[in-house]
Amino acid sequence: MIKWFRVSFGVKTTQLKAYLNIYPQQNDEKIKKFWSDLTGIPLKNFGKSFIKPLSKNFKKNNLYYGTIKIRMSRGTDSMHRVFGWIKIFLEKLKINIDNVETKWNKLRTEYKR
Repeated sequence: MIKWFRVSFGVKTTQLKAYLNIYPQQNDEKIKKFWSDLTGIPLKNFGKSFIKPLSKNFKKNNLYYGTIKIRMSRGTDSMHRVFGWIKIFLEKLKINIDNVETKWNKLRTEYKR
C-alpha cells in the first residue's frame, strides 16, 4: 500500500506517520523497529503506540507484531482523488452491469416465447 502511495501520489515515507496497536506483553521498541524496516517509515515518525489494557479474557493468540495504522500528512487531497477514482470505477461498473442486465432481459423474453 505504501508503494502504491509513493507511485500514485509521489508520497515520501517521511510524510507518513505510523501508530501501532499492541498488547502489554509485547516490546514496543522492537515492534516499531520491525515495522520501520518493513515499511521504510523512519522510527521518528512513529507516534505513541496504543497498548490494549489487560482484561480477564486474556487473548492468547495475539498478533506477534501487532497491527499498524498509517496516516499521511496533508492526505486530504489524496483521499479526494482516491474517492474520485472509486466513483469513476463504480460508474463504469454500473454501465457494464446495466448492459449485461439488458442483454439478459432480451434473452429471457426471447426464451419465454
